[in-house]
Amino acid sequence: MQDLRLPGMLHGRVARPPRYGSKLEGFDEAKIKAMPGVVAVVRDGSFLGVVAQREEQAIKAVVELSASAKWTAGPELPDPARLYQQLMTLKTQDKVISEKDAALPAGAKVLEATYHRPYQAHAAIAPSCAVAQVQDGKLTAWTHSQGVYPLRGTLARALKMQAGNIRCIHMEGAGCYGHNGADDVALDAALLARATNGRPVRVQWMRADEFMWEPYGPAMTMQAKAALANGRIVDWSYDVWSQSHNMRPGDPDGVNLLSSWYMAEPQQPGPARQSPQQNGAGDRNAIPLYDLPRHKITHHLIMENPVRTSALRTLGAYANVFAIESFMDELAAAAGIDPIEFRLAHIKDARERAVIEAVAKAASWKPGEKGDGVRGRGIGYAKYKTTATYNAVIVEVEIDRASGKVKVPRAWTAVDSGLIINPDGLTNQIEGGIVQSTSWTLHEQVRFNKDGILSQDWQSYPILSIAEAPKVETVLINQPGQRSLGAGEASQGPTVAAIANAIANATGKRLRELPFTPERVKTALG
Repeated sequence: MQDLRLPGMLHGRVARPPRYGSKLEGFDEAKIKAMPGVVAVVRDGSFLGVVAQREEQAIKAVVELSASAKWTAGPELPDPARLYQQLMTLKTQDKVISEKDAALPAGAKVLEATYHRPYQAHAAIAPSCAVAQVQDGKLTAWTHSQGVYPLRGTLARALKMQAGNIRCIHMEGAGCYGHNGADDVALDAALLARATNGRPVRVQWMRADEFMWEPYGPAMTMQAKAALANGRIVDWSYDVWSQSHNMRPGDPDGVNLLSSWYMAEPQQPGPARQSPQQNGAGDRNAIPLYDLPRHKITHHLIMENPVRTSALRTLGAYANVFAIESFMDELAAAAGIDPIEFRLAHIKDARERAVIEAVAKAASWKPGEKGDGVRGRGIGYAKYKTTATYNAVIVEVEIDRASGKVKVPRAWTAVDSGLIINPDGLTNQIEGGIVQSTSWTLHEQVRFNKDGILSQDWQSYPILSIAEAPKVETVLINQPGQRSLGAGEASQGPTVAAIANAIANATGKRLRELPFTPERVKTALG
């Protein structure tokens, strides 16, 4: 998509407000129109953009446009120092997604723990892009949207057009996954193309556009409580708080496109909604696979949106597996049992047991092994969505106690994805997920303050470097007699848990808030 060039194509850019909900008061239109190459300056309420003959001219013009624009400040963002507490005070829709009752033995030992996951960005290597052309009352949009039909319907509502007069042509996007800015930029291009007498307009978001305005993966809080008796879990309570993980175009009750909220006749986004199990959303993988005779799992869907969120890879599974598998290690330690032995004692399913045993064998796991203060190993396990690939991961960590920096030099993983069609493709998916999860776990968080988003580039939103990527050994368990299972997002959850458990194994200190930055590690180590 980013490489598309059409005959007579113009280039557009959008001047963004300082934060969500800001309103445009005015700007120096004459100054911008007089700049070299400028074809049109477009204002629709608080939507403000420019079109120019060449891309560099559009960039220079939008810089001046942004400098001259005057805005009223929108609502303040949450206080990052109290983010999770503030989110948990907002209105929620609560749903018990699994519950089972049984007698509770007397004298059981009770443990509790709370875990946090921050807002995280898609951080697409190539920022979102679209080209739009309006001719004879019809709109054509070239887009790397994941859903051209939902996008077409939502563009029709935003632009007050008939859907039959809109054609969305899909093109692959560079580094695009989940719900990033791909749909939003299509509306930007369409709004600018209405002012160019039929010439196509290409809008390439800038790096700051992508980081500051895409929908993030939601911040989440997970509270776990369990009781132990005779080395077994006899009670389990789990609560997860999360904003919506699905605010894509196509909502029947709202327009989920960024610029539509700033037009003269502003649209409203759709409401947050629960997603049914077994897939779930914020509660994806919140129901443990372990044999728990007595349990209650509750999803608290936060209905308000102080920070824009939507679908980031794995939805809530990454955070829920982090919390559940970290807590399993904490319970194993409290019971004085090796973490792999403890897991196997709570698993009946033969395929689940097999992947855990296979990864332990591959990593030459020694029951009861302890770290040395600097190095340690840990395990994480999940069956993605409880319906897809079985995956277990063991990682080795190295910790620089002086700097607090964590390295993950090695990882072992065992995978049961049913009948394997393409072993190389399956291996790539699992290993790619391990690398991505390592980046999320050690580095990634959207930084902000009350006045706006601070993560605007690779310096303020660092990701894993190539040199930091772990060496991965993958064991594939083929099941010719079973159906093939989805593997695209299976390893992110087990990997974060394995890293958390390895740090605890190495240092004796438990980290419960992501990411595991050097500052957090140093604080934990005292």
